[in-house]
Amino acid sequence: MSVTDAVAGTRAFIDDLNPPGVLHGALVRADVPRGRLRPIETATAERAPGVIRVLTAGDLARGGEVPRFGPVVPDQPVLATDHVRYQGEPVALVVAETEPAARAAAELLDVRVDELPPIVDLAGALSDDLLHEPGGRPPEQAVWSTSNVMGEWHFEWGSIGTGERTSDLIIEHAYSAPFAHHFAIETYGTIASPEGEGVTVWSPTQHPFILRKVLAETLGLDDAAVRVVSMPMGGSFGSKGYPKVEPVAALASVLLGRPIKLALNAEETFATAQREASDIRVRTGFTKDGRIVFQDMEADFLIGAYSDISPRVVCKAGLHALAPYRTPNARVVARGLFTSTPPTTAFRGFGAPHTVMALEGQMNDAASALGMDPLDLRLANLRRRGEPSAYKEKPVDGDWPGLLRLVADRIGWEEPKDPSIGRGIAFGLKTCIPATRSEARVRLSGDAAVVEVGTTEMGQGTTSLLATIAAKELGLPEDDVRVVSGDSARVPFDALTASSRSTVHMGNAVVEACRAIAVQLEEAAGANDLPAELTGHGSFEAPSDSDHPLGGPTPFYEAVATAVELSVEADTGLVTIQRIVHATDAGVVLDPLRARGLDEGGVVMGLGLALSEQLLRSPDGRSSNCSSLDYRIPTIVDRPIVVESLFQENRDGPGPGGAKGLAEGGILAVAPAVCAAIADRVGITIRDLPATPEKIWTRAQGPS
Repeated sequence: MSVTDAVAGTRAFIDDLNPPGVLHGALVRADVPRGRLRPIETATAERAPGVIRVLTAGDLARGGEVPRFGPVVPDQPVLATDHVRYQGEPVALVVAETEPAARAAAELLDVRVDELPPIVDLAGALSDDLLHEPGGRPPEQAVWSTSNVMGEWHFEWGSIGTGERTSDLIIEHAYSAPFAHHFAIETYGTIASPEGEGVTVWSPTQHPFILRKVLAETLGLDDAAVRVVSMPMGGSFGSKGYPKVEPVAALASVLLGRPIKLALNAEETFATAQREASDIRVRTGFTKDGRIVFQDMEADFLIGAYSDISPRVVCKAGLHALAPYRTPNARVVARGLFTSTPPTTAFRGFGAPHTVMALEGQMNDAASALGMDPLDLRLANLRRRGEPSAYKEKPVDGDWPGLLRLVADRIGWEEPKDPSIGRGIAFGLKTCIPATRSEARVRLSGDAAVVEVGTTEMGQGTTSLLATIAAKELGLPEDDVRVVSGDSARVPFDALTASSRSTVHMGNAVVEACRAIAVQLEEAAGANDLPAELTGHGSFEAPSDSDHPLGGPTPFYEAVATAVELSVEADTGLVTIQRIVHATDAGVVLDPLRARGLDEGGVVMGLGLALSEQLLRSPDGRSSNCSSLDYRIPTIVDRPIVVESLFQENRDGPGPGGAKGLAEGGILAVAPAVCAAIADRVGITIRDLPATPEKIWTRAQGPS
């Protein structure tokens, strides 16, 4: 894949592929949020022109059980059985000779559901009305089977009681964020084709080896019998990290013995995955001079109808929620709760934007109550390099106060501002996924090299960066290095392409592979026998710890600071972002243009979540804005007038040259910085995102 292909429009995406003999699938979906599914009559649709087969859950059952899938807990049925648990849940698959024929036949199916009350908010999730029957929960969740709790994690140190008794000021507030949509331009799609005793699946997936593992488990095959080819991606932001439509397509293709293509439209994509909603309650104690004495957080995440990757999201968000600031007494309870809404999945920031919003909101309110500058309060409490951070985590690996000062100095925090402008600042922290492995293979033939990696290119520029790293190590022009990625049958293993890990993990693996070639060259030169091709292998694996809640400490911290200047129209509540300054602890920047693009993209995405984005539902639980026209993302007219990206480069990361990862961090601290600036300008505090014009205007008017 080259930049030229993308610019010229010649890059082949999943929808451009049509292998010989391919059939087309269309999913039939329930149009209610929750209920008991009646048997589906399929004969009429099967007589429609071009239809090959209409499959329901029973047709795909193995040993009497409908296959279920999931990256952590296999709890999502490939097609709904006797219950519908969210609006848009697939209940049947129509397979036809053409996509129009499949979709036309899908309209003929009469899906009848005896509706049950939807569970769409925190109160419903905490009620005795269970979305999943106790006997139907997997063993991993058996302890919570008499509730809607998916999972619960506790982290505690010191004594909250002691902290309460010794605090001069206690700040207590609740913060919430709604369900949100990833809004990748490319929708979900896949092609599955039976190959001998196995199956080949083409998919725009971030994690081909995770998809291979889940498909093998779902189909009852060995991993080696499943080949996954990761296609170029038209956006993801986490949405294409874990299996969605691939399991049902693979099962159907094996059953029918033909390739099957399944492509969703935009409305179906809204019904397939989303970002979790959150309700977070925090109590924070301070001394008179602004020192944190204790922090007590209860974080509830609404995670949709099935688990997907939520166990990792909720646990990780809770573990690191209080990591930025020194806190001698702390308690965090993080829960994931099932709701009758589409399953939630990984989203840029992986739960951290929710907890950062709450933590930074507390700091702003405390600064106001104590009469302190919000910057000074943060600087007095931020952890320093080498200090311990979260439970069982590695010590601080960067200069966090220096990062915050970098942003404050550039925004002119100490300088007077125009009275029409509001100014806010926030700090954000996210950790890299622990205990994962990356492997690389480099082949040198003549004056050219091929780098083979399992890392997926999805617009973040990793392919180009790995070519740059290899070219430097081998002493070759970058044009003479080609990167091959994403085919599980051709490239070495990589755990996943996420968590801002590729520069560190795969970058180190490529460096090691190149250095293995250098050793071979030296040996061959000594023997005066240079082979036609040399192959080097390299790997990098972050340390693991079985006692750690996530399996090991983070390889590095992704720390950011964001400052915002904005104006607010008095008559409408409309916010205009005048200026954003954002800084990332990058360790070292290997590609400045790519780094700025990643951070600025994250910042704009953060603005959408701060000011407009939310999935809305009517009182009966049905979605009301699940379309590309009705869901409000930032457009070019919403872009900040000025965006500045800064990088702290202390060469203290574990990656090549001292690099750390970046990409997700741009989103982390935008919302609390924006809300702080709104409070600075109009005197109202927004704790329930998004800060829409209607919300700002209504609250600015005061009680009616």
